[in-house]
Amino acid sequence: MSAALGSGLLQRQPVPMDLTVLVPVPRPVSTPERAELDVRLHAPTPDVVIVRVIGGLHRGGCAELVVRIGQQLHRARHVVLDLSSTGCLEPQLAHRLKVLHDTAVDRGTRLHIAAEDERVVEGLRRIDLADTVVCGTADAVLAYLATGNG
Repeated sequence: MSAALGSGLLQRQPVPMDLTVLVPVPRPVSTPERAELDVRLHAPTPDVVIVRVIGGLHRGGCAELVVRIGQQLHRARHVVLDLSSTGCLEPQLAHRLKVLHDTAVDRGTRLHIAAEDERVVEGLRRIDLADTVVCGTADAVLAYLATGNG
């Protein structure tokens, strides 16, 4: 009698697996104007904070970068903005950097800008930041500061 009752139950059927969940979704290709912004902080000495920028400086990234730099102005006597991995400088960011420079001066902090691309250097010169620019990377600024000139 128990065998008759068991035959009335449904048998488990194997469920076909959806293999598309195992296929990785390709990453979107980043274009230079929308390349993701990577901002890295490094403090090689108590008096120096390096803000290294990697990637594109589009409008949204400019606001983020300005906030990150502004946060560092009270941390050290020298803040080094390393734009050596950046190939362009939007006018909006250039003007915000001028404001940050003035804020740094008011706080007794020196804002140094390292840049290698001539377009970036020229953009900084146009807004009277030429005295803050060192042609090269943050390492060049550190070498300059090590001589006691900063």
